Amino acid sequence: MKKSVLLGLATSVAVSAAPISLSDAINMAKAGNSQIKAEKAKVDMAESGQSEAFSRFMPQLTLTASVTKINDPIYIDLNQIRSGMIQVHGTEAYQSYYSQYYSDYYKQYYDQAYQAAITQGADEATATATAKKAADQAGTQAGTKAGAEAQKQTEEKLNEALPSFEKKVQDDVFFNARLTAIWPIFTGFKIYSAYDAAKENVNAKKAAFDMAQNTILMDVATKYFTLRLAEELTQLRERTKKNLEEHLARSKKLEEGGQISKAERLRAEVALAEAENALEDSYRDQTLARLALASLLHTDTNLTAITPVMAPEQTFGMEEFKQLAMDRHPGLRQLRTERKRSQDAVSAARADYYPTVALFAYKELYTRDLTILEPEWAVGAKLQWDLFKGGETRSKVSNAKALDRSLSSMEEQTMDNIGLLVEKRWREMEHAKSRLESLKKTRELAEEAHRSQTLAYEAGLATGLDVVDAELALSRLQVADLKAHYDAVIAWLGLLEASGEVVNAGEMLKNVKPVEEKAAEVSKPEEAKAEEKKPAEPAPAAVETVPPAVETVASDSTNAAASPSTNVIANPEGVKQSTAADSVNTAPASNH
Repeated sequence: MKKSVLLGLATSVAVSAAPISLSDAINMAKAGNSQIKAEKAKVDMAESGQSEAFSRFMPQLTLTASVTKINDPIYIDLNQIRSGMIQVHGTEAYQSYYSQYYSDYYKQYYDQAYQAAITQGADEATATATAKKAADQAGTQAGTKAGAEAQKQTEEKLNEALPSFEKKVQDDVFFNARLTAIWPIFTGFKIYSAYDAAKENVNAKKAAFDMAQNTILMDVATKYFTLRLAEELTQLRERTKKNLEEHLARSKKLEEGGQISKAERLRAEVALAEAENALEDSYRDQTLARLALASLLHTDTNLTAITPVMAPEQTFGMEEFKQLAMDRHPGLRQLRTERKRSQDAVSAARADYYPTVALFAYKELYTRDLTILEPEWAVGAKLQWDLFKGGETRSKVSNAKALDRSLSSMEEQTMDNIGLLVEKRWREMEHAKSRLESLKKTRELAEEAHRSQTLAYEAGLATGLDVVDAELALSRLQVADLKAHYDAVIAWLGLLEASGEVVNAGEMLKNVKPVEEKAAEVSKPEEAKAEEKKPAEPAPAAVETVPPAVETVASDSTNAAASPSTNVIANPEGVKQSTAADSVNTAPASNH
């Protein structure tokens, strides 16, 4: 009852699931995956950084305005100069009047003193000396008195006429507004290096975006084909179960007619029960694979994969894939852009050896509060050259060069690793294709053996055990074929991942048509009746138990009876490391 409910639920989910191609799944992941969106935002940030780096080539225009309050107004006191000017003019007036009065009084008193001395009987020399002395005293007294009066009047007049020489140059509250332009015209190529580094940073972020997208889409493609493999395995096990049900029905009729033993009918029932268990596991694996893909695509819609598990025919050889990987692998591209950035860092470090030259200009927009010492506008050029910085510049250059050497070594190692990765995945794909070729004829033989054993059993020429063995051997070969196709597709996707082309996988598989499956649609009643009507000519091959080739494949399945099925959903990578016979087991082999 529990198995019936589980099978019914799985069937209803499969019927209601929305079909989706690999191309659709990739497009959904590109549009909705959070990590891809985050990496895309980093690319946008890097592009903004490039625009910012380019802006450094342009002049900077700045408008500034401020209002300021200081403790006291600022004055310029020049009253000492004013006093000196007044004193100078007073002295000039004094000297002028002194000279004039001295000359006038000297002449007047000289003549009078000379005549008085002559009258008193003094000789001429004595009279002259006495006259000079008297005239000098009279002139000095008169000139000093007149000069002092003139100096006083002059200084009083000037003191009244001249204003105060104290000037207020700044109020305690003042406002200013200025428009400033600065244009660096030479920075030792530092601006050029910074712009190149920003441009390479954009390329690095784009490579990181491609790397993240490549990895995520590889995961999407792997889970997609895991779901497709689980669906095809489910269909295969449904056919196996149907065939075993038909065989059991025939066995019951033959047992009722006394043509076969009860043991043969019981063996058919055991094989059917084991097939039902394998189908139940397939439904469970299919559900898990569907949930894993839906979770990765951020959708709650039930999905069913429609792109066949089949790798396209290769147009490139291994060496061509290696060259594509060397040119397009996102990780290698990111490493190369990082190396270019390190080379720009060397140039930027060397820029400190050169001077920096810039042009500047400013214009005062509010001049009312300007002091007498501040101009309304100015233009000029400025040079700055750090002549000695204690070896800092040399250390920066050495550090940048060491980083470049490190990235160069990492690039060489990465190229070797990518070459080995491409070769490994190429050989895995070729191995899977060779397995497909080897299984092709074996599968045809197993189909024919199944048909022959079924007819022989109905004719009484073979046992039920022979039919069950043939059915299980055919089922194992069909599963091995599916998993070989899966391994080939996963290896092919690995080659696309190495060359950064997973995003185009859906388009590459659009025109791929699945190989027409020669499924086990045998043992139908109509065919059986048609065979019964033919003359009975039992060929020796029809009465053989299992053809040798098919029996070899069946015997290679280790512990088949102990392991009813292999979980290919839980560990799809494990499929690639095992052979077709070792890794596949849909139903237990019979124990003779």
